[in-house]
Amino acid sequence: MAARSAAGEGKVPYGRRRMVADASFSAYLVCCNALLRLPGHRFRIAVLRHIVRAEIGDGCAIERGVRITTKGGLRIGAGTNVNRGCLLDGRGGLRIGRAVNISPETLLITAEHDPHSDRFAGRVRPVEVGDGVWLATRAVILPGARIGDGAVVGAAAVVRADVEQRSIVAGNPAVVVGTRSAHAQRELAPYRRLMH
Repeated sequence: MAARSAAGEGKVPYGRRRMVADASFSAYLVCCNALLRLPGHRFRIAVLRHIVRAEIGDGCAIERGVRITTKGGLRIGAGTNVNRGCLLDGRGGLRIGRAVNISPETLLITAEHDPHSDRFAGRVRPVEVGDGVWLATRAVILPGARIGDGAVVGAAAVVRADVEQRSIVAGNPAVVVGTRSAHAQRELAPYRRLMH
């Protein structure tokens, strides 16, 4: 019996190992999201690049209070503005183009639950946002959505499917309400306020 306990000593049961890993990852997310609330665009971009392992293009502005859900899985193109309170969910892969304006409290979600699963299983699907897109305040982009170049998603709109290039969509579910000029938002000035 002594030989068995000595051989089994030091082994961590699967349940405990999983619990420790989950707790460590939760602590990582809490720390990252706390750092993303601090002032300084350069600082927040450094957090995203070096701690979160996100790919961030040059000239981006990341406002205070942006939240992430995982390590990696996030790519943001050059010259993009991400405003305060936005959720960037990289679990399923989130690709945001260049010169995109993401207004306050927008949610870009790549993970969800299967409503037909007997165990409420999770599933992930990538989200892609093209160049020159404007996501207005509190827009919700759901897993699997693709937003074409130059499109506009109206305030509080819910996008569940693809949005064609230069389309203007609004509502829940989002429907086309107009077409944007081909020359709109080719460039986007970085929005970097002091202490933000």
